[in-house]
Amino acid sequence: MEGRNGVFSRAKKALMTPFSTHAFVRAGTCFTVLLLVMVACKGAPTRIVAGSGDTVVVNTMRPFALPIRLLDSRGHLLDSSSVQYRWTGGATIPVSANGIVTCSQPGDVNVRASLGAIAAQLVVQCRPVTKVRGLRMMQLVVGDPPEVLPFDAVGVDGQPISPLAAHVTIQDSTVATLEGQRVRARAQGETGLTMRVGDREGFASVHVYEIANTPEGVRPGQHVAVRVRLKGGEMRKWRISASPQVYYVAMLADSSANEMLLLAITGANCVPALDEHSYFCLAQQDASVIVYHPKGVSPALELVGTLAVWRQERP
Repeated sequence: MEGRNGVFSRAKKALMTPFSTHAFVRAGTCFTVLLLVMVACKGAPTRIVAGSGDTVVVNTMRPFALPIRLLDSRGHLLDSSSVQYRWTGGATIPVSANGIVTCSQPGDVNVRASLGAIAAQLVVQCRPVTKVRGLRMMQLVVGDPPEVLPFDAVGVDGQPISPLAAHVTIQDSTVATLEGQRVRARAQGETGLTMRVGDREGFASVHVYEIANTPEGVRPGQHVAVRVRLKGGEMRKWRISASPQVYYVAMLADSSANEMLLLAITGANCVPALDEHSYFCLAQQDASVIVYHPKGVSPALELVGTLAVWRQERP
């Protein structure tokens, strides 16, 4: 019989031969043999591993297959279909012999997974989620620290729930990127953010503003942000040009401030947007955006904020 060195020699020779159907078939045969040799190198099962630290978080009410891994002594992944499961304590939540859990209620379940003499004790944290709530509009400024994901998951009692096994995606990573559980602004524009937990998902739009000296001349589709710093009696005023597109105008608070600079728009038809500090405005003629220091705040107290202006692309 041909030894392993002979197999490698035949494979090498086939690859060095100018490509022909015969050579390709010979090379394919050799690599098939090599693959079989590699598979044969897997050892007997020695460990059962699940989740993080033998803890599995389940956020769905639907039947869920426990994600365990069966490994040999060298860490090779083996077929785990023969592993048996048994409920050993905790909440009275059903666990099938083939590892299917149905989390109809919150609670922690102790499960034993075994294959012959190999066994592992697992903790299944049932945290069924009925809804994922997302912020309607997340607003970021290029250069600012990343902000926490604008989502929370609600359990069967209507209250926020944790821990979560969530999958988060962002549509356009040139506009914003994910850093763990935070979102960092990269370039002005807008994108979408989706978080899926169990069989539920939530969505938030992400708007990123770039720092500018003035909002005047903002183009359709552009997002600009102007840093504003005022003391008592001070104000700043800018002109926004007449436009068939709607403007979104907002005052973003400094995260460390207890008081906010106030915003006013004159010469445009505006309606409240997300809160009392943001508006959607249609300027049929040139209009003015004004930021001013509140009268009820000490004149000596300097307030800092960011004026955000987004001119939508379509009328």
